[in-house]
Amino acid sequence: MAVQTATAEKSKQAEKKRYFISLRIKILVGFTLVFGIIFAAAFYWFYTFATEQAGNRIEQDMVDTLMGVAANIDGDALVDLYKTGQPRADGYTDDERYWAHVNFLATVSEMEPRASLYTYVRGEEEYQIIYIGSSWAVRTPPEGVKFLEPYTSKGSSWKGLTATTLKLEDDKGNFGYRDKYGYWISGRTPILNSAGESVGAVGIDFKADYVLEVQQAILDKVFIAFLITYAALFLLAYFVSLTLTRPMQVLTRAAERIGEGEYEQDLSGLWRGISYDEINKLAQVFSIMVDKVYQREATLRRQVEELKIEIDEAKQQKQVSDIVDSDFFQSLQQKARQMRNRSAHTTGDTPSEPAPA
Repeated sequence: MAVQTATAEKSKQAEKKRYFISLRIKILVGFTLVFGIIFAAAFYWFYTFATEQAGNRIEQDMVDTLMGVAANIDGDALVDLYKTGQPRADGYTDDERYWAHVNFLATVSEMEPRASLYTYVRGEEEYQIIYIGSSWAVRTPPEGVKFLEPYTSKGSSWKGLTATTLKLEDDKGNFGYRDKYGYWISGRTPILNSAGESVGAVGIDFKADYVLEVQQAILDKVFIAFLITYAALFLLAYFVSLTLTRPMQVLTRAAERIGEGEYEQDLSGLWRGISYDEINKLAQVFSIMVDKVYQREATLRRQVEELKIEIDEAKQQKQVSDIVDSDFFQSLQQKARQMRNRSAHTTGDTPSEPAPA
């Protein structure tokens, strides 16, 4: 008995430490977490894929433009301009060959507005390049690199004199890089003379804003689509959870009433209908179980009543037996016989023995 009491107390204490969380809340929270993770993974994949595809498209456009320009520049004429051209005070020149050259670059830029082009040759010193012209020189006033402007480069510009070199990422590995003029990718490729030798290079700075536009469009459109989809799916999950938990709630309330002795619970509504599933089966089995428990309890009550009657009769008989067998009762019987005998002597009658009690 003491062990059962201690076990019951421990069970009550454990019950106090637990918190009730409805099945509907669990379903909604679980749905939120699962859908959030799935959406985050899908969004990351789509964002990365779209950015990569946009970057590949821009890169290909840049390379095509770069190669086309390099193929249409006369390397021999470029070297001759470098050797014989005379710059003027503002850093440009009156040489017609120069203006024909930069006008060609400007024409390409008009055809491909994302491209800014420039050309250069190898200087006399190590890692030195000498700029020839740029597509910005035709602006009023002229902009960009000046004619025969020297520059020291150990990076992509220097490497571009011997091989096609692309700069597609910043120092952190992100696609494109920024400067005060915008968001770019760039490339250089050699310019060949009539003998097939590299005598210079053409460089291109290519606007990569399209990638940013794609990324922003994804952020805007996908976020809106996510909110709409999430709201719709959340409502769907809510009604599904309501449909699943309503029978459980009915069964729970019915079980609580049954625990209080109210066995007349109508659960037929939980399994009647066109569809039939595990919950309907559970409700039907539960209803059958309740009926059987009620019948068993009624039978037990009848048996208890009958047993109670038998116990009362046996108790009465025992009480009578105790009284009859007691010394006091025996003494009373003896006195009663004596009184009857004296009465019989007085009247002359023969005394009779009383019937045993």
